[in-house]
Amino acid sequence: MKTKILFAIMLGLALTITAKENNSLKDGFTFGNPDMISIKTIAFGPDNILFIGDNDGMMIYAIDIKDDAVKSSTIVDLEGIDVKIASAMGASSSEIKILDMAVNPKSGNVFFAVRREQGEKKLSALFRISSEGLKEFPLEQVNFSKTKIEDAPDADAKIYKKWSSRRFTITDMHYVNGEVLISGLSNKEFSSSLRRVPFPFSKDIITTNVQVYHVTHKANETHSPIVRFLPKQMDNEWHIIAGYTCTPLVTFKLNQLDGNKKLVGKTIAEIGAGNLPLGLISYTYKGLDNVLVGNSRYSITKFTGNDIFGAKSLEFPSKEKGIKRERIDVGSIAHMSDFSNDYILVVIENKEDKSFDLKMISKESL
Repeated sequence: MKTKILFAIMLGLALTITAKENNSLKDGFTFGNPDMISIKTIAFGPDNILFIGDNDGMMIYAIDIKDDAVKSSTIVDLEGIDVKIASAMGASSSEIKILDMAVNPKSGNVFFAVRREQGEKKLSALFRISSEGLKEFPLEQVNFSKTKIEDAPDADAKIYKKWSSRRFTITDMHYVNGEVLISGLSNKEFSSSLRRVPFPFSKDIITTNVQVYHVTHKANETHSPIVRFLPKQMDNEWHIIAGYTCTPLVTFKLNQLDGNKKLVGKTIAEIGAGNLPLGLISYTYKGLDNVLVGNSRYSITKFTGNDIFGAKSLEFPSKEKGIKRERIDVGSIAHMSDFSNDYILVVIENKEDKSFDLKMISKESL
């Protein structure tokens, strides 16, 4: 009897501690309307927290979305997803852009960051696919917190001499071990950056400026932003696998992102010119550690984790293509996420009519 009582007390204490740990992530949240200006990037953290990158407002938001549905194994396939989202917004498909996609690991529901453009007018929205179908997800009267990116590019700064640098303040985002990791541009002389943002949010954002060797361009670059990146642990050490435009694949060590100096990444592969790496995921399937890069021009490129972390650095003026890879042709990738133990989820662009389809692809077929 004493043993049972002691066990019950210990169990209750453990549950209380767990509850306090979960609640501590939301300490300081405010209930109301976030009033964000734009939704560019989205990423999930623990306990139903969705992180949103607002480039126009130079802010990062953490939203308690309360997406508590039981995770299902429903097959998600949706032809013309852009048309369906546009219809829900009272727009034509040519007026909307799907900017990002994220799968809630708790519910399995799929979220989309969407922008509608009508001339100079821009409207952002969050959409969700759940058991209720595809619907806009309201961001009003929610629990949230936010933090400002103080070193965002200046309002008149340009990249590639034609685009506003500020639109690349945040290009991708991931939550790892109590931090939100952010790729993008800063207002520094060498503007390509990786940021570490402690969460719950504080003002101690650490920005590290990064340099990479770009094989196709035959040059070292400090201004080209990372398009997509993936935090990945190998031998108890965290690394960043980053994909750039046109398309070098580069690794950084997370513990070296300390803000003290410009960090030179290790270029390990060149996927090809005229291409954007619009998805980057990792998974283990049947004992094999796989890393997939979803490409706008070259569809999916498949690497192994061992090859990535065992690779030598391609250095200027190298013209090598780097580590071995396998190309898988499923169409032009616009977005890609790991969905379940057996499937990945992709948004594929149909080049002929510029429409977009949401498809599940089995890991067995990859």
